[in-house]
Amino acid sequence: MKRPFIPARAQRALSIKLFIFISFLFVISFIFGGCSEGCEVTHQYAYMEPVYTPLEELRSSVAIIEPQEIKQAGKIFFKGNTLYINAPNEGVHVINNQDPSNPQQVAFIVIPGAFDLAVKDNILFADSYIDLIAIDISDPNKVEEVGRIEGIFDHYNSFGFYTDPGRGVVTSWEEVGTVDILESDCAEGMEPWGGFRHHDGLALESARSFDANMAVAPTNPGIGGSMARFALSGDYLYVIDMADLQAVDVSTPSSMTAGTETYVDWGIETLFPKGDVLFIGAQAGMHIMDISDPLNPNEISKYEHVTSCDPVIVDGNHAFVTLRSGTECQGFTNQLEVIDITDLASPQLLHTYPMNNPHGLGKDRNALFICDGDAGLKVYNAQDIEAIDKNLLVHYPGIQAFDVIPFNNVAMMIGQDGLYQYDYSDLEDIKLLSHISVKDREE
Repeated sequence: MKRPFIPARAQRALSIKLFIFISFLFVISFIFGGCSEGCEVTHQYAYMEPVYTPLEELRSSVAIIEPQEIKQAGKIFFKGNTLYINAPNEGVHVINNQDPSNPQQVAFIVIPGAFDLAVKDNILFADSYIDLIAIDISDPNKVEEVGRIEGIFDHYNSFGFYTDPGRGVVTSWEEVGTVDILESDCAEGMEPWGGFRHHDGLALESARSFDANMAVAPTNPGIGGSMARFALSGDYLYVIDMADLQAVDVSTPSSMTAGTETYVDWGIETLFPKGDVLFIGAQAGMHIMDISDPLNPNEISKYEHVTSCDPVIVDGNHAFVTLRSGTECQGFTNQLEVIDITDLASPQLLHTYPMNNPHGLGKDRNALFICDGDAGLKVYNAQDIEAIDKNLLVHYPGIQAFDVIPFNNVAMMIGQDGLYQYDYSDLEDIKLLSHISVKDREE
């Protein structure tokens, strides 16, 4: 039987359709049939195992020693003429700041696992891994632990510092070699500290770039920065523990009492108290809490925004929020938002201003300070909130700015390069007063 004649053009069309159909069947079979044996891709990672320190040892380690070089600067707190700078995971630098043009490091308080702090009267409150501690600092040459709530930070494991009843707390990580891991087993991707959890340890692209501190992870009688995870309001201390807000009665530091642990939201990051109201910066928005019943906070409202890291400060009827992108925030927005909080139950966005990668911020009268990441420190005249971007007073580039406390015409700014202080008594002539550098960044 003679085959029918098929024009060449039609043959090509049939071939293309057949190719598409076969390709479609191949994709479907791959998706539903899975990968055949041997087709998985394997990568080699540095492998870190946890090093445990017994809780008894950690809980007897608080001490005061001679001043130490600032090797890594964390949260800051200012009270009286003293500035306290957290050394992440190690303790607190104590600086006499009576003369901001010539600050003097006077002591270092050893506090294992300290990442946040607040000061009330002569008592310094800090975290110590899973515990909250109160330290009497009335004598600058001697400190005494006067109170401790053990295990109050019960979500600490979420930050990579695991606790084990028999072995203690993971205080560091030790490289023990390499491990081959299937690509499908690490599909969740890298975490902010540069790797991912694998079995009982950590797998990293490079152990040399690993920073253990990143695996954790910030009316007031003192002044904390906008990145603070501790906030004082009267006789009460508010602390963030993962997704929860914990209220603590600290009126008697030797017998601190924890109140209600209130679930707020995933990714809560910063606290800013104002009277009977607490403003909480979170990755998904700003929460406004009623703390008139101090040990039992209640949410008034939530202002939602795109997923992004979110410090917040409040001045009058306006809240100022910086949103930044970053691995830990899973966002891509970098901007300043000005929010009308006249009605606390219904906050309204007024203005948005683009930024580079803003972190902490502070405001004193019309001066608005923004730590814009590696773009440096920016100071604006914010008298006209509708034109903040048109009123840049000064820009200090070339420094990695993290957080700032403006008070009494002196701005205390902490960054990767250390502590910078500026005189802003004349907004038209802001001057650098002093700089305490981070030593290992000079070497």
